[in-house]
Amino acid sequence: MNPMTNARILLTSLSVAVGIMTASPRALAIPADEPPDFVPFGVYLSWERIGGNAKAAGIDRWTDACRRLDALETCKVNLLWVTNMSEKDLPRLIDECDKRGMRLLPSMASIEAKVDWRWAKDGQYYAKRVPQVVEKAGGKKTLVGWVLSDEPLVKHFPRVESLQQRFRECDPTRFCTAVTMWPQTPAAAKDLHLPVVCVDLYPFFGPKDPNGPHTDSASKSFFRRNAAAMIEAIGSRKTVGWVMGMCFSDIWGPRRYDSRGHLIGLPGSYLHWRAPTLAEMRWQVWETFRSGARGFVSYTLAPEAPNPKTKTLAPPKVTWKSVLATKETDLGPNALTNPDGSVTPQLTELGRVYAQLTPHAGLLHRWQRLAEPLLEVNDPGKGQVFVDPVDKTTYALVLNDDLRRKQTISVRVGEGIVAVRDLLADTAMTLNKDFAGGSATVSVPLAAGDGTILVLTRDKKAQP
Repeated sequence: MNPMTNARILLTSLSVAVGIMTASPRALAIPADEPPDFVPFGVYLSWERIGGNAKAAGIDRWTDACRRLDALETCKVNLLWVTNMSEKDLPRLIDECDKRGMRLLPSMASIEAKVDWRWAKDGQYYAKRVPQVVEKAGGKKTLVGWVLSDEPLVKHFPRVESLQQRFRECDPTRFCTAVTMWPQTPAAAKDLHLPVVCVDLYPFFGPKDPNGPHTDSASKSFFRRNAAAMIEAIGSRKTVGWVMGMCFSDIWGPRRYDSRGHLIGLPGSYLHWRAPTLAEMRWQVWETFRSGARGFVSYTLAPEAPNPKTKTLAPPKVTWKSVLATKETDLGPNALTNPDGSVTPQLTELGRVYAQLTPHAGLLHRWQRLAEPLLEVNDPGKGQVFVDPVDKTTYALVLNDDLRRKQTISVRVGEGIVAVRDLLADTAMTLNKDFAGGSATVSVPLAAGDGTILVLTRDKKAQP
């Protein structure tokens, strides 16, 4: 074969390769296509609230921001999800998170898939803006990825895909994600190519609220069903699911803060969401990981800024007037921190659970759910069995589903389990056998809404 023929073959091969890459930009995987290699124990922040609270307190906004970031560091938060982020402030926030060993995942104010005018002329705005934002961010690994949209609808999904591709080209080492409401999340898991799918689930509505779950049973069911729907929609895809849970209160109409920083609904107000109790805070985290999700982010860090005018707001114009407040009603903290930056009990409790789970983050990242019937958990407990694919160790996550009372949960393990150890407490548990060679039970005392992880040791002789 002469050199000219070889050259033609080479050119033809290159043309085919270029054609494939052009037709399918994801044909060659890059780091941005991979799920992150960490489990987020995260908190969400609306950046504009920092300035609002700082102004109300008469302090510099970075003083306010750093006070809240210090609280997150103390509470073992490893990821800050920040929305409405300013390009001007981004470099310093990266540095402040870096100082505290926290990862940063920003949703930029200048980049949001839902903003219609930015898509004129085939999105020329983003052709310039995305490279500018990436350049502004620099190369620090503290910034781990980009949030492309906050609660996009299905009609916005093509725009999310377009933004992801633009970031993929400009910033090939950082992943992209979006947070979606529960009705859109299964479609996001199936139709988008995001390495991370995140559903926001806010299950604790105000008393007698006709627009959302407001009893223990309904709230738990809402959270559990929609977390499970996300995991089911992901299926075997190389994607991880995160849950954005809640810590806030929301009141429409007249309201005020009390001396503790609690948001008080005044007569005539609509009590939309209430702050979770401490039991509900820990329950959200444990139920997230029991569902098979691999990360939790709590909404939100900073509350709305104090404003005396909110006391005189008119009652909202709604049809369900029968549920408007007739007296002052305490709905708890408006966020994980108070307007003055002080820590709420809810953030302290979140930090306690995060501290428990942090040493086992690697396990939570890699373990896989098992359908094998190794576990029966008596009410009010819930359980789920997992296996570590690395060393084949079997685990069970056990949760006290009672949000009001401490319970001793009875857990029955299969005949092939010869030992049980509480991973968090690092203590062996007593196996109580009903009869020789049969199954056995262990008793797991848990506070309301709390959970733990059990290590299940199998009988090696019984294994195939």
